Amino acid sequence: MNNFNDLHANHTVNVHELHQNQPLIGAEDFRSPLVRRLAQTDVYQDGEAIVTNSFRSEDGTMVERIFCLRWLGLADDHRKCINTYQEPVITEFATIGLACIFMNNLIGQEITEVTMRGQKADYWIGDREAMLEISGQQDGDIDSLCQNKSIQLLENPFGQNGYVCVAIFNDRQARFWYYEQPAGVNL
Repeated sequence: MNNFNDLHANHTVNVHELHQNQPLIGAEDFRSPLVRRLAQTDVYQDGEAIVTNSFRSEDGTMVERIFCLRWLGLADDHRKCINTYQEPVITEFATIGLACIFMNNLIGQEITEVTMRGQKADYWIGDREAMLEISGQQDGDIDSLCQNKSIQLLENPFGQNGYVCVAIFNDRQARFWYYEQPAGVNL
C-alpha cells in the first residue's frame, strides 16, 4: 500500500518492468526516456514520481487516476539513453512508455506494431483492433494537444477507432482517451 492521495484509484507501476506487458514491440527502449522526463534530470537515481492520468474508456466513462511510477536499476541504460537521443526523441519515447503502462493497466491490451508513415496514427493495438496516436511535450496545454491528436487519429485511412495518449511532463499530466469514428465512417 502506498501513501499517495487517491483520486479514484492508485496504480503503482515499476517503470523498469513496463516492457514485460508489451512483448511485441521494443518497449525496453522507452523505460529510460520515461525516467528522464519524470526525474527531470540527466543524473540517474532510483526513484519514483506521480503522474495524474485522465482516462476515457470506450463507453465514454471518464475517470482520473494517480499512477505512482517507480524505477530502479536503470543507471547504465539511462546513461546510454542520454548519450544517444536528442530531447524531442526522449520526450516521444517517454510518452510511448506511458502509453505502454496505460495500455496494460487501463485496458489490458498490447501495442502490437508500428503503423506505416501516413496512416495518421503511431501504433496498432491488439490484432489491429484499434489504433494509437501519441504525443508528449515538456509544457503546454493538454486539452489542445489531445484535441489535435484526436483529429489526426480519426483521419486514419482505415476508418479505425483508437486511443490518444498525450502527456505534459512538467505538469506530470497525461491523458489516455478513446475516440470513435462518427457513425458510418468505420470501414
